[in-house]
Amino acid sequence: MKSWTQARVDRWLDKRIPSSHSYQLDVNNTFILPTRFGWAIVGLMSCLFILGTNYQNNVILMFCYFVFSLLLLALFHSYVSFVQFHIVFRPVANCFSNQYAQLQLDLSHKKNRSALHSLSNIAIFSKRYPVYEYLEDGSNIIAISPFSRGLHHLGRVSIESIFPFGLFRCWSHLTVPGQFFVFPAPIPCGLQLRKQNSKGNTGNKSGVAVTSDDLQGIRDYRDSDPIHHVSWKHFAKGQGLFSKDFSERSAISGWLHFSDYFNHNVEQALSEVTFQILALSKQDANFGFSIGKQQIMPNTGIPHQQQCLEAIALYRYKQHALTLDENGNGRINNGINNGIDVSQTGLS
Repeated sequence: MKSWTQARVDRWLDKRIPSSHSYQLDVNNTFILPTRFGWAIVGLMSCLFILGTNYQNNVILMFCYFVFSLLLLALFHSYVSFVQFHIVFRPVANCFSNQYAQLQLDLSHKKNRSALHSLSNIAIFSKRYPVYEYLEDGSNIIAISPFSRGLHHLGRVSIESIFPFGLFRCWSHLTVPGQFFVFPAPIPCGLQLRKQNSKGNTGNKSGVAVTSDDLQGIRDYRDSDPIHHVSWKHFAKGQGLFSKDFSERSAISGWLHFSDYFNHNVEQALSEVTFQILALSKQDANFGFSIGKQQIMPNTGIPHQQQCLEAIALYRYKQHALTLDENGNGRINNGINNGIDVSQTGLS
């Protein structure tokens, strides 16, 4: 019953306060009710009003009218102070499973209400995450407890204020737009890089000599030298043909296979592969990545690293007892993997 009620409330909130990157607080997305202290004042005032009416005591009735006017004044100022704010959510950055996700938002206020801003005490909280922090004017970074590996969405967060007298609570439920990836925490391990994408052809990292941009000096021209290495400056001076001599470095290249790291612990294997992807990208290696049925062609750079890490974050499996044969192939001992082919585990 509670889940059905919560679903109805969520649908109503989605219709009333649609998801957006920025929110201007107003009457359409703001709720206000008395706090516990406010309800206590209302209850006490009601009792005194009944007492004063029964005994026709004008002093008690005047006191009730005075308290009622203060409540109305507090209600008005609480709402006016709350709706001055404008909130802009920033995209949530990708992170690792051992890190806190960071919610970034900008809080600003109307210029004609700046005198009240420093006293407003806007707080942000969520029922889904153990967080409750007060916001400051400008940029705010809220650390949220670590998430498990995968693709996540923060959903709704709430902001509230009980300014100025603590008698009324204004709040709003705002949706944080966008999604973010949580990658496995990298675990150091040895590199296993296949020279080509074929079964059984596993080996250590392979390197090929490539020319870097580091100029070592000038040497005599050879027939095998590329034309763009010719030093035309020396040729123009009549000194003959010379070639620019560039240093060579060993570039790592090959295929990274998830099955090479699997050892009956899928999450540890994913963490080790994550470490290798980060290390290879840092070395500007030209590598391909194979996990399950997905194969990412060899490439370099940050976009390639991001594509590989996203494939790891989205990898799904069933915790079966797996064994590896001599060729690095895997087989499931406990039946069918929910209708998914055996190769879905990344071990075929």
